[in-house]
Amino acid sequence: MLAVAIALTSTPVRGGEVLLHPTAIDLGDVGAGVFKRGQAIMTFADAERKDWALATPEGWTCKSGQPLMGTMARRHPAKINIAMKSSLAPVGENGKPQLYNVQLLLEFENKQVVYQRLIAAGPHREGIAFNIAGDLKVIELAFHIREYPPEPVLAIRPQRLDFGILEAGRQAEGKIEITNQGRQPLKWKIEPARWPADGESGEVTAGQYHSFHRPEVTGMGAYRPDPTRSGAVEFKGNWMENEGYPEAHGKAILKYNYSGTGIVVYFWKSPLAGTVKAYLDNRPLGNLEAFDERNIAAEYRLPETPAPGSHILTLVNQQGRVVLEGVKILGREGAKDQGRWVRVFPDVGVTTREIDYLHIAVDATNLKPGGHARYFRIHSNGGDAVVEIHAEVASETGAKVLDVYRYRYGEDCLFLIDPQGAAGTPLLRYYRKDGIAFRLFSPGTPGTTEFYRWYNPRQQSHFYSYEADGGGKLSRDYIQEGTIGNIATSRLPNTRPLHRWRHSGREQFFFTTDARGEGYTKKGYRYDGIAGYVR
Repeated sequence: MLAVAIALTSTPVRGGEVLLHPTAIDLGDVGAGVFKRGQAIMTFADAERKDWALATPEGWTCKSGQPLMGTMARRHPAKINIAMKSSLAPVGENGKPQLYNVQLLLEFENKQVVYQRLIAAGPHREGIAFNIAGDLKVIELAFHIREYPPEPVLAIRPQRLDFGILEAGRQAEGKIEITNQGRQPLKWKIEPARWPADGESGEVTAGQYHSFHRPEVTGMGAYRPDPTRSGAVEFKGNWMENEGYPEAHGKAILKYNYSGTGIVVYFWKSPLAGTVKAYLDNRPLGNLEAFDERNIAAEYRLPETPAPGSHILTLVNQQGRVVLEGVKILGREGAKDQGRWVRVFPDVGVTTREIDYLHIAVDATNLKPGGHARYFRIHSNGGDAVVEIHAEVASETGAKVLDVYRYRYGEDCLFLIDPQGAAGTPLLRYYRKDGIAFRLFSPGTPGTTEFYRWYNPRQQSHFYSYEADGGGKLSRDYIQEGTIGNIATSRLPNTRPLHRWRHSGREQFFFTTDARGEGYTKKGYRYDGIAGYVR
C-alpha cells in the first residue's frame, strides 16, 4: 500500500500532459555505508511552464533542507535524484520491535532535503508525490531495509564478469564490488579455483557467458545493446537501462541465437518485476517468475539437449519490469587456460561499511581466438564465493582497418572508402580530394558499429552517425546513403575522436579529427560533440 500525503489546491489543470518517468523505482537492498540511488524526470509537452512542489512523504520528518519545488517546461525537464540509506544497527531497547533509522534524500538542481524515519527490516513501498499545478503525480518507491546480523557476511557483485569480444593482443580492466552485509569486519582473500568438472553440479556452471551489462549507457534512459554481439542478440520493444543492464517494459522481446546443448538466463527478481514467457525455437517452454519482495539474483535454466545444435531463445515480458543480467551457453566451455592472462588485485582485504573493489586485468596477447574463462574463489570469515571471468578473443581478420578519403565541396565533406568505385558518380566531380582523413574498421570488429552517411541536397551537406536515426539531429531533407564502414563507440587502443561541428545558422555539419575544428569556428560552426572513435 502506498502512503501519500499531499494538499491539493483547487487550481485547474491547464492543457498539456505532464510525463513522469519512471513511475516506479526499485532501490533494492538499502543498508548502511552508501546511498542507493535512483532518478525521476518530469517533462511537460506544451510550450508553457508549470510549477511543481514535492510533498513531504507521510510518516517522515525533515532532518535538513527545505521541501523541493521548481518550474519545468518542454525544453527544461525537472530531474529529481532520490537516494536512501539506513543505520547499521537497529534503534531501540531489547524486547521491543527492532527499527532502523532510514534517511531519504531528495535533490533538485543542487538543492537537497533529507527526511528520516524509523522502519522495520524487510520490504517496503512508499509514494513520492508531486503537486503540479493541482495535478497529482506519484512515484512508487520500492526498497528493502537490510537487517545486519552481528557476524560478517560476504556479498559480491557481479559474480560473473564478461569482458566481451577483445581484439587479439588487447588489454582490458574491470572490477567487482565486495561488500559486508554484517556488523563485524569482513576479512577475505582470493585465489584461483579449479575448472568445474563435466556434469558436476555446484556453485559454477561451465559454459560461455555473455553479459548484457553496458556501463557506457548508464543514465541514458534507453538501453543500447553491444553492437559487436548484434548477430547473436536482438532487443525489440521498450528496453530501458537499469544501472547499465536492460530492463524490459511492456511487451519487450529478447531474441538470442546460440549453438550449444542448453542455456541459462540470469536475471533479478524484484517488487517491480512480473512474469516473462520463455520460448525455445518458437515453442513455449514456461515462465520466468520474477516477482519478489526483495531484489535478489535468480536464474532460469532451459532444458538441455543431448547434442549441440543451433537454437533461438525468445523471452517476452508479460507484466512488470524485469532486469536481465545475461546468459550462459552450455556445451560451449571457454578454453581451459592456466596462464597468467587474468590478474586480480588486491588478493586480500578487510571490509567494514565501505565498498571494496577487486580489480581485474585481462591481457589477450597470448590467447587464441575463441572463448576463455577463469574461476577464482573468495574465502572469508563471512562465507565463500566464486568469481567467474569470461572473455572472447576475436580473430585477427576482424581487426582490419579501412582508409577513408575526404572530398570537399565548399564547406561540405564527403567521406569515401572506395574513391575508385565512386569515380563515376556525377556528384563527385564537384568535390576536391584531400586525401586520407582517418581510418574506419571493417564490419564485425569488436567494439565497433556501422557508421551511416546522410545527404541533404538542399543544404548540400553530408552528415555521419553510428545511430541509424541520426540521433534525432536531422530534418526530413536528409537522405540516408548507407554505411561507409564501422566506427568505435568508445575509445579503443590506438584510436582518436572524430569531432562534429554544426553551423549555428543552418543545418550543416563538419567532421574532423582536429579538436580545433580546422578553423571552422570562424565560419559560424560550434562544437557538437564526438561522432565516434577512428584510427
